[in-house]
Amino acid sequence: MFDHFKPAPPPRSDHVAVKPPRPVWVDLGAVYRVGRPRRPTPHGLDLQATVPGDLRLWAITTTGHWVGYVTFVIHDDTTRIATGQWVLADALRPRGDEPSRR
Repeated sequence: MFDHFKPAPPPRSDHVAVKPPRPVWVDLGAVYRVGRPRRPTPHGLDLQATVPGDLRLWAITTTGHWVGYVTFVIHDDTTRIATGQWVLADALRPRGDEPSRR
């Protein structure tokens, strides 16, 4: 049945790997623009903090904006939630407190 099936070649990748991953600061307030507070919830996720992360890839969007694929941790009062996602370059800055891992 699949004798003549040939998988398509992988899509062209314009992603630029960052090796080793570069330590960065992630401005969650710029990533998650939530607007005015609705009500204080001290036990909720803190999406307004600036947290340490690791930049792993760069890519350019169809609109010409650079984005980085970053792994980082979001906190609430008792939990640490590890995540990875594409983040606009404007929300990232180099982290000077940790040397580059080589």
